[in-house]
Amino acid sequence: MSSSYKNRIQEFKATLSEQKIDLKALHELCFSGIPCEGGIRALCWKILLNYLPPDQALWETFLKKQRDLYAQFLREMIIQPGIAKANLGVSREDVTMEDHPLNPNPDSRWNTYFKDNEVLLQIDKDVRCLTETQDINHILQKTSGVCLILQEQF
Repeated sequence: MSSSYKNRIQEFKATLSEQKIDLKALHELCFSGIPCEGGIRALCWKILLNYLPPDQALWETFLKKQRDLYAQFLREMIIQPGIAKANLGVSREDVTMEDHPLNPNPDSRWNTYFKDNEVLLQIDKDVRCLTETQDINHILQKTSGVCLILQEQF
């Protein structure tokens, strides 16, 4: 590792260690590329994409809010066929007779469920490839949990 590269890493660390990160200075540093070492790239992107606010004092509450929002998104978007009607008092067997996992109908809720899970599996693979820090473990855990639901059902 060259001394200029080490100096560049130190510049990033100095900028990112400020209590309130100077976005203009961060933009200028990032313009020529962001080093991968120590999760610098992941942190810069989170700040540049407004996933994290520039004020580090707000990060903990902001991340909790983002994680809660993500958990709510999963609850709203991931619908398990049969459970919605089962919650309304219809027996699970009646629901399964009406629409079952092997139903070839393209409008089947199960068909939609499986297609959604294919997308989630691809997202899971992509996130795992891009993860440089442990800050987004909540996404990996939630996505893995969704995949486990399928495995447990069959």
